[in-house]
Amino acid sequence: MKFLASYSLTVFSIFSGLIWMRQSVISPEEQLIGVWNEQSWEYEKVYSRNDQRAIASDTVSQSVKDQLGKHLVIHSAETWRFTPDGQLILTGLDTVKTVRWKLKGRGRILQLEYSNQKIENYNLTELTNNKMVLNFDSDVQVRGIAKLIFNR
Repeated sequence: MKFLASYSLTVFSIFSGLIWMRQSVISPEEQLIGVWNEQSWEYEKVYSRNDQRAIASDTVSQSVKDQLGKHLVIHSAETWRFTPDGQLILTGLDTVKTVRWKLKGRGRILQLEYSNQKIENYNLTELTNNKMVLNFDSDVQVRGIAKLIFNR
């Protein structure tokens, strides 16, 4: 009887701890919800010579940003507002667009779906309460990776 009471108390404590931990951890979806302001774009050019690669990082000029943006609908958005119902409202200087969003790959891939069924995938490389970093591969003239940095 004493063993059963001790065993029951141990099992109860473990389940209580697991429930408390689950409630105290914020999911990436919950952390993403809110307003994010675009701070900068950075573009890493990848050069390959005899199977050796060197990466040069630089802030994206407006002309490169415009060219990259031809392949991305959201390139002119300055403010992104994620809503709990899966909508993303992109607000630029003179535009407002609404797309659907969801996280895939255990919260590592942000997928945006437009009304014309176009889908864009971004690697969510950093997400804190105040900072979000998205990466995407570009096939524009030179091979490289663009990084979008947002702050709350």
